[in-house]
Amino acid sequence: MSISPSLRLKAIALSIVFTFAGLAHSQVLARPGWAGSGISVTSWWKHAVVYRVDPRGFGGLHGVAEHLDYIRSLGADALLLSSLGGDAQHAIDPTLGTMDDVDEIVRQASQSNVRVLVELDATAPDMAARAHLWLVRGVAGFYAAKANAAQLTEIRNLANSFAGQRIVIGDLDTAGAQNLPQLVVDAKVGMQEKFVASAIRPALEATQQIADEGRSVPLLLSDGPTLKRSVSRYGDGTHDVEIAKSIAAMLMTTRAGSLLFYGQELGLPDGTKEISFVTPKKGEQPAPASVAAEDTNPNSLLNWYRQLSALAHSNRTIGTGAITVLNHDDQNVLAWVRRPPVASLATPAVVVVENLSDQPVTLSLKADMQKLRLRGSFLRPLLRSDNGMGALHLDGMTLAPHMVFIGELRY
Repeated sequence: MSISPSLRLKAIALSIVFTFAGLAHSQVLARPGWAGSGISVTSWWKHAVVYRVDPRGFGGLHGVAEHLDYIRSLGADALLLSSLGGDAQHAIDPTLGTMDDVDEIVRQASQSNVRVLVELDATAPDMAARAHLWLVRGVAGFYAAKANAAQLTEIRNLANSFAGQRIVIGDLDTAGAQNLPQLVVDAKVGMQEKFVASAIRPALEATQQIADEGRSVPLLLSDGPTLKRSVSRYGDGTHDVEIAKSIAAMLMTTRAGSLLFYGQELGLPDGTKEISFVTPKKGEQPAPASVAAEDTNPNSLLNWYRQLSALAHSNRTIGTGAITVLNHDDQNVLAWVRRPPVASLATPAVVVVENLSDQPVTLSLKADMQKLRLRGSFLRPLLRSDNGMGALHLDGMTLAPHMVFIGELRY
């Protein structure tokens, strides 16, 4: 792609202001042999877990670099740096850190195959020039929130001119873009007024239709910088963790990718801006919803997110299979089936079932499986949110309040 003279001049001017220290080493994604080079026949972004971070939540960019191991533990495919601020003189808000901090984040993340993305301000007159500078520094792409079709096309074409799998994330309404973004943010599923099956199911079906069309991959979200945190929106004060686990499973086991907002994996309540990484002194209890409190608890929300991410990355059917959303609204149950091209004993279908009510539910999925021409009589557990053991039978499974069950269809 050729760059217009005006864009080239802006890039040169900004490069002087932003002081391109270490330019050669920063083009991480363009260099084969690096773990994060992006030079691969597999499209890393097609079922990605994108972890969105406001650096203030980590104590600044330096804090993000210090806690990359934590982000890696979530199975994140990409780290999206958002709310960086900045102006015509600074690429980022100086209170957050320096460009050297960003370089260090890119360097460390690339060693673990984690891509670094940057959120662009669509209202900035020099957005394309800024995008060019970030690409040179080695970022894997952008989220251009509220960008119009022309802007998205320009940024996508620019990203395509760089080596490696550089991507663009846009908002759901991308009509008119000549070169659609690879990922589109779809907030409908996670932004319903109530977290009930009758509201969530139609939104989930619409999202999966977008995925089936194959033009752009939807990114589901429930939390973000301008949203009240989902644990506070949907929690009932009694089953908050269980409800949060249902949200997590919904985000991470469909055909869409997932856009996680920092802290939701800990169940941070609304108004909490920073993650606590403080290790308590001997004899002291860790703070609630802190990393220390949840890290060693196998039943914590944090470890549930880790297990979901590991399952989504390791199970081929969840990663690439087709999806059918089932209608059990009358019982307030959200359920869907993930199917491989050919279901067999070696590659079984996977069923996800969520009881969204605060009462036990007895459910039959036998008719659903027969309609889909899938053989099976029971679900062998892959992951379940309760402490139960064993399989669930299709013709009479009982789900505890706000229970999530993910299982392989067996016979």
